[in-house]
Amino acid sequence: MKKRGRKGERREETCLLIAEPGAPWTECAAWQSTRTRDIHTVIQLPSEHASTFQSRLQEKLQLLGEVSTAVFVAASSANKLVVRSALVRAVLGALPGVRRVVLCPGSDPLAPAAHELAGLSLTMRELIGRSGAVTFSLEGPRGEPLRGLAHLSAAAAA
Repeated sequence: MKKRGRKGERREETCLLIAEPGAPWTECAAWQSTRTRDIHTVIQLPSEHASTFQSRLQEKLQLLGEVSTAVFVAASSANKLVVRSALVRAVLGALPGVRRVVLCPGSDPLAPAAHELAGLSLTMRELIGRSGAVTFSLEGPRGEPLRGLAHLSAAAAA
């Protein structure tokens, strides 16, 4: 049985961390490990084509079966909106049990990835999150709100 832990307690659920090359994924993994017991990672290799990465991700999704939290960690300087939105759709399509999606653009709220993921977060909330079945959040590598973008999380949650 899965349970939501009290603050500071690790939950017994599965988290899938998906990272682009150059993204601060180790910080995100360390933060998530304080909250979730079972973390799996799929990290794009620097020279790996997006379609190859997506195929590896699909294989991992099939192996895992049930994942409750998906964390996307972006390289802060990269502009890859089409690829990023395709990855989010792939995860949500393959894993109907996902209840939480965390988009992590790194710690710089002025970086291109931060603005892309903020827009993607709002769009996904509008399209999918209204039912309350899936929650979307935009966070820094240690779960912190991003200055200047925190209002997007608050506005969408309302």
